[in-house]
Amino acid sequence: MKKPLLFWAGLLCLSPTLQAQTAPSTAISAETPYAADFAAAYRQYPEIPRGMLEAVAYTQTHIRHISADEQPSCTGMPLPFGVMGLVAEGKNYFRANLPLVASLSGVSEEEIKASPRSNILAYAAAYAKLAAKRKLTAEEPARHLPVLIALSELPLQKDAVSNYALDSHLYSVVTFLAKPENRQRYHFSDYRLNLPAIFGANYRILSAGSTRVSNEGVEGDGRRYNPDGSAQSRLESTDYGPAVTDFTTCNYSGRGGVAVTHYAIHTVQGTYAGCISWFKNCSSQVSAHYVVRSSDGQVTQMVSEANKAWHIGSENPYTIGTEHEGYVNDASWYTTAMYSSSAALARDIVGSGYGISGLRAFYGAATTGTYSTGACVKIKGHQHYPNQTHTDPGVNWNWEYFYTLVNNAPTVSMLSAASGYVYDAGGSAGNYPDDVRQSQLIAPTGATSVSLSFSSFDLESGYDHLLVFNGSSNQAPLLGKFSGTTVPGTLTASSGKMFLELRSDCATTRPGFAARWTSTGTSSCPADTYEANETLSAGATIGVNVNNSAYICPTGDVDWYRFTSSSTNNNIRITLSTLPLDYDLELYNAGGTLLYSSTQASTTDESIVYNGAPAATYFVKVYGYNGNTSASSYTLRVSTQASAWLVARDGATYASRSSKATPTQPLVLMTNPVEAGSKAWLTVSGYNGPAELSLRNAQGQPVGASIHTELAADQPLGYAVPPSLQPGVYFVTVQLRTHVEYLRLLVQ
Repeated sequence: MKKPLLFWAGLLCLSPTLQAQTAPSTAISAETPYAADFAAAYRQYPEIPRGMLEAVAYTQTHIRHISADEQPSCTGMPLPFGVMGLVAEGKNYFRANLPLVASLSGVSEEEIKASPRSNILAYAAAYAKLAAKRKLTAEEPARHLPVLIALSELPLQKDAVSNYALDSHLYSVVTFLAKPENRQRYHFSDYRLNLPAIFGANYRILSAGSTRVSNEGVEGDGRRYNPDGSAQSRLESTDYGPAVTDFTTCNYSGRGGVAVTHYAIHTVQGTYAGCISWFKNCSSQVSAHYVVRSSDGQVTQMVSEANKAWHIGSENPYTIGTEHEGYVNDASWYTTAMYSSSAALARDIVGSGYGISGLRAFYGAATTGTYSTGACVKIKGHQHYPNQTHTDPGVNWNWEYFYTLVNNAPTVSMLSAASGYVYDAGGSAGNYPDDVRQSQLIAPTGATSVSLSFSSFDLESGYDHLLVFNGSSNQAPLLGKFSGTTVPGTLTASSGKMFLELRSDCATTRPGFAARWTSTGTSSCPADTYEANETLSAGATIGVNVNNSAYICPTGDVDWYRFTSSSTNNNIRITLSTLPLDYDLELYNAGGTLLYSSTQASTTDESIVYNGAPAATYFVKVYGYNGNTSASSYTLRVSTQASAWLVARDGATYASRSSKATPTQPLVLMTNPVEAGSKAWLTVSGYNGPAELSLRNAQGQPVGASIHTELAADQPLGYAVPPSLQPGVYFVTVQLRTHVEYLRLLVQ
């Protein structure tokens, strides 16, 4: 079923199934934006590394032509022009790079503004001229950073913040060139770019989940940004720990005793790096508390929450504001990473004691205009505040999705009977209260469909809503969103599960609703004491060192479990056994990040080992490969102990050779995962003698020099992992006298 397609795929535990799942993300479209114009530029100017023009264009505009009729930024930042995002007038702060490009290329500024092709070719001509002066070749894009700096609009001031903003721009360009999917889509070579080597110690900050800016400099990932690339120090944000801090020294004031009661969402109408730099410009007279990057959701804090940022005019005194990189009429900037990061920031603000409830986040339709939602809605867009003219974040911001991310842990009432009655939070007789978020999951055992018929319905029209989903959560397809007094027709969930969510605002209650559900299906699925547990948030609690029996049944069933590890017995082994069909196993942290998976073929037991696991809550997911279901049970066991597990050989924890061992061959095991700069421990059984160790990346390319050593049976050997390694999957070849072992190495 899951035999390796290629040798390297086998070493890295990849399967035909996994490759099929990832294929859509790397599919090449028939035509990329302005492909003919970029191709003409590379033909005319071979000094430019292929992909470089697209990298700059994507960083600046997502490869979209910005015309003069684009909506201006609510921050006052100057708008760029064209596909390459060139600034005509820097407002005495940014460098005007459009006149520079015009001068170097010989193309008029007006033509560069008006024509996407002229914009691209003029930038390419300017780039080629600067590259030729430095005698740069297209084969070494890492040496082209001086050209990118020369053609950027960002100021060249010698303070840490200005340097950080410029480095952030360069990081975005180089990261674009390093991504395999971009190489495939835009047809350029693998330049083997080593980002940690390019950006040095500052790489940790540039790639951090969030950063913080202050008068003292820029910090992120526990390090201080250094323009010289050397000094490091740890300093966390006083407001939002994950943020890089880059506090502006101006463009803010005190709140004058006014309490924070609201949170505002903005769109920059420009880039992340440009916004950070603009807020540091004391002549701009604008700022926001935070800025969020599109590509990976990095957050930079610019103003302390205790102070008043200047982002929303007359509403500044009582608001906290966050700018999001991008443009209101280009949905591609609003990435999953940006939504997730922005929602995490909003949850932090909700929990910071201001009295801002996440349940009062706006979840209505996105619009192009401005209108005031009233004071009840606490988390909303710039366009939703009174006395405003700007319409960000605009029609492309997904408010419903953002609402569910902010309120990501609802309490769900489970209804598993074949039929029954369901009511609003006020019950069968009373009104529902204010500020309600009531979640109910109707999931009859073995049901193939669920139908809901209302006998009464009365919600405050336009303000309170009932949302009904065809599935086990509010991420399932929406069957309807209802308000007012019109009784909905009969609703049917073809999935066999129906999720209901009632939301009410801060004023005016009504009688609510009453409805009866019925279901159809089979009773062939045995009773499962853990159901319904189809989502991470609904994961059933299980103990450690005990067996748990459950079922993947009916079709589409997925089982989630949660357990907590201790600081003493912090070595975890998870096994999935007595499998009736091919089932798979995954381990997640409390934040929903996949840590490990086990995908053995057929009914082979699945096993995951996590040695040295921090004391925390973890989640286990069990599901049928290719939709497998069965009325026969499986056994799940979470085992913990004080000593490390040393015998796992399934590829999820200890990587073993790709070929099958004979009984007489030595066996080499390696501990996983490890951090760059630390040691992985090798243990060999049945062998004493010399060995040669070499490290390779996921493409099979050597990383560093080979190491000659001596191995002794059952004596652990520390293998030093290079500190410059990026997180990812690698493998170590161990050449013995008898044969070669291939060990997978997971670097965190």
